[in-house]
Amino acid sequence: MSLLRQFGASPTSNYSVMKTKLSVTSVVLLLASLLADGCSDKASNPMSTSDQPAQPPPVVGSGVSFQTDIKPIFQRYGCPSCHGGNGGLFVGSVAQLLQGGSHGPAIVPGDGEASNIIKKLRPNPPFGDRMPFGGPYLPDSTIQVIETWIDQGAKNN
Repeated sequence: MSLLRQFGASPTSNYSVMKTKLSVTSVVLLLASLLADGCSDKASNPMSTSDQPAQPPPVVGSGVSFQTDIKPIFQRYGCPSCHGGNGGLFVGSVAQLLQGGSHGPAIVPGDGEASNIIKKLRPNPPFGDRMPFGGPYLPDSTIQVIETWIDQGAKNN
């Protein structure tokens, strides 16, 4: 307090000014911290923004198309780079998915839950590793789009 008196200020008048400055500083630091945390979450995402879908997945109740919805998902996650024949499984066409690989057909039209591809995309598959091998794994909403397409008959559209 002697410093305040030395410069001609009273302790009570400067206390409220200092309290206001501290409050403003605290708010600024809090906002900066929140912004930095938000940015760090994006940096920890294993997929870069260029790998993110330009549009959200189709609404689950709408008709899902192999050509416009499913095939781009496979390409975005690099499935054809391994499943251009690995284990006999190709993912480039509906016919190839129906033919399947060493564990049978990848898809069972009308029954997404029974389809090997859905089992392999989810945690703890009944055989082998979860796909895509080593990740990044498909979000549940994207797996749901593939399952919906299969449930809708896995049409070649």
